[in-house]
Amino acid sequence: MSYLIFNDIRSDDMGVIIERLPPIVKPPLRYNLIELDGNSRTDVETLGYKAYEKIIPIGFKEDNVDYVLNWLTGTGKLILSNEPDKYYNVFILEQIDYVKALRYRKADVPFLIQPYKYAVHEYETTSTALINQGNVDCFPLITIYGSGTVDVLVNSVEVCTVTIDGYITLDCEEQDAKNGTVLKNRSMVGKFPVFAPGLNALTFNGTVTQVTTLVRSRWI
Repeated sequence: MSYLIFNDIRSDDMGVIIERLPPIVKPPLRYNLIELDGNSRTDVETLGYKAYEKIIPIGFKEDNVDYVLNWLTGTGKLILSNEPDKYYNVFILEQIDYVKALRYRKADVPFLIQPYKYAVHEYETTSTALINQGNVDCFPLITIYGSGTVDVLVNSVEVCTVTIDGYITLDCEEQDAKNGTVLKNRSMVGKFPVFAPGLNALTFNGTVTQVTTLVRSRWI
């Protein structure tokens, strides 16, 4: 039986039936079309991917419409049973039709899906041999413990230099360097590390006592 998990709550635990799941698709591409004067060719400038909508029809097993509507609202993580090892970051676009849900015990849930999927079972590791399980580049969360000036290298290529007083966390997705809640962007020079699909070796020049990394593998 099909199911969904929204914000760690599973649909069948809520007395909700998933009538069908939408197909697995690639997100739509963002692009600009450039028409050149004096030339019949049209160039395409690609701009990445954009969010898209998945509508999931549900049914109610029990008289619990209010409870379910309170659950299916806002933002969160969505796991679908046709891809149980991955999650989407989503936003429920609009309030479910309450009258229809009460009358017919059915509703359509419109999820706005951010374009990338992430690994469900992925945790911080102290290893420096790191695998991006996905099929596109990912932006890890790296915490480096040590002191002084440290060069950070990915696959033997220096990407940035950080100045550490105890530890520094590089949130490569948010493009921020932090010590706890204190921003330390001025303590970093260079680019935030990016991991290509497959194996990535993280090495350092300088005094480093430990490093923890959340890879954040992702798929398109």
